[in-house]
Amino acid sequence: MKADLIIKNGKVFNKEALWEHTAIVISDGKILTVGTDAEAVSSAGPDTEVIDAHGNSILPGFIDSHLHATMCAELYLTKLIYDITREEKESREAYIGKMLAPVKAYAEENPDMPVVRATGWNPAFFQTDPEGPPTREDVDKICSDRPVILRSYDHHSILVNTKALEMAGIDAHTPTPRMGEMPRDEQGMPIGLFQELSATCLLLDSLKEADFSVEEYIEGIGKFQEEHAFPCGLVGIFDAYATPNAIKAYRSMAMDGSLKIRVRTAHLADLSKPFSQFQQMVDEKGKYDVGDIFKIETVKFFCDGGGFTFYMNEPFEKEALAEAGLTEDYRGFPQWPEEEMKEACLVLAKGGYQIHMHCMGDGAVKQALNCYEYIEQNGVNGKRNTIAHIMCIAEDDIKRMADLNIVGSVQPTWPVIDAFTDCLMIPLLGRKRSYEQYPIGRLVKAGVTAAAGTDFPIVPDLNPMMGMQIGMTRTIPKEAPDYEKYKGIISGPEEDPRSDCLELEEMIESYTLSGAYQMFAEEITGTIEAGKCADMVILDSDITSVAPMDIGKIKVDTVIFKGERVKG
Repeated sequence: MKADLIIKNGKVFNKEALWEHTAIVISDGKILTVGTDAEAVSSAGPDTEVIDAHGNSILPGFIDSHLHATMCAELYLTKLIYDITREEKESREAYIGKMLAPVKAYAEENPDMPVVRATGWNPAFFQTDPEGPPTREDVDKICSDRPVILRSYDHHSILVNTKALEMAGIDAHTPTPRMGEMPRDEQGMPIGLFQELSATCLLLDSLKEADFSVEEYIEGIGKFQEEHAFPCGLVGIFDAYATPNAIKAYRSMAMDGSLKIRVRTAHLADLSKPFSQFQQMVDEKGKYDVGDIFKIETVKFFCDGGGFTFYMNEPFEKEALAEAGLTEDYRGFPQWPEEEMKEACLVLAKGGYQIHMHCMGDGAVKQALNCYEYIEQNGVNGKRNTIAHIMCIAEDDIKRMADLNIVGSVQPTWPVIDAFTDCLMIPLLGRKRSYEQYPIGRLVKAGVTAAAGTDFPIVPDLNPMMGMQIGMTRTIPKEAPDYEKYKGIISGPEEDPRSDCLELEEMIESYTLSGAYQMFAEEITGTIEAGKCADMVILDSDITSVAPMDIGKIKVDTVIFKGERVKG
């Protein structure tokens, strides 16, 4: 069989042969052979395309194991208010004015826009403010005639104006969603702030204007591919839950061939809906799948939230609790009652679903593992169940994760000691817990499969090369604005700071084969070997000769997906 495409003069990453091979032969979207240049060129025909890799690295195509691609609609269709920081001693009123000023200008510039959307404000700047968080009255000052919807950067909070509450039919008589937060004023009227899943779902389900249309999602996904995924070398993603409109958008693109990355997404376990939602998911399993390009095989649970809604084994720091008016034993809370979550997981596991749990605190991780053990105790083998993020975890639960074969969906760029850690995390968790956060190395050493992701666009850097750099060094990159202050500080246990650093080959595997494994796609992608889909990237450098602190500067030169060159 003659080749459609030959890549030669490269350094091919292959787990068994490491960097020994130099060439790849591709035909009909599949890898025919991997070997030497001489072997490859013998397969060339008159129409064979040949790419010279110029001695640079050839890796399997990258997979991001936890992001939110459909949220890219927000990047193009909302006002972005990320990175508006609150200065020390800045008053609540002054900061809210600064935070909302761009939204006010955006609303004035778009008078015909039926709903004003913005994304990126940070609730952490209000967590210890004695005057409390912003309210609907604050938002009314900038726009009162149309609904205004302000999503926080982490998507755990939504702030709206009075008009949005009126259109949603939410008032003083609306019950507070269980396990969610909907603060009220002295008259019992919601102040316009919805925090954690059940509360935000109540708002979003009640206000149809809050979500994007199918057409808007298609536009956002298309731009995600062209402007973010292809430049970063992504050939596969796990989109960590999609709305019904977003699912329709993915399916439409998969059907018409415009989806050029392999996508897995998830249904959302919604506290605001009845328990029967889980049987409905089982009954509809496979309904939206399109070949191997788009599938829903997963259900996502939020086990805890952010900030003071992390669910911890031990209380938050005393000073922070005192400033926030919380009791000394406060350690956050679970999003789901454990017994209810166990039964839901069992229904889903019996129905063939993978379960993906958002867990920041070690208390949340413990609850997730209790649920996964419950599945096994009831005679059902877990289907590559996953825990995402894992900011903190007890040592004995690391072993439990390995014993239960739980996948860790981890974010290698997160464990960095920087101004965010200093100003927000250490006051909340203390120095020890903050320095030991995201113990990816200890997970891998215990035998846990660690599949790397970014949580993009909640975290704006999608670049797997930077993920590899920080995963290997666990220190602040040179490009960071506060590099000089924090350079050389390694995020890890005080007695062995480098215990959570990974080696280059481990980082590459976390962004390739481990991601494919989490997505049930390791038989077709994730490695460069004969018979698999021709999914690969050619870098602009030989990654093995680049210093670890410079790996983030490496660029993806060429991306090949199913044998088709989609970049380069």
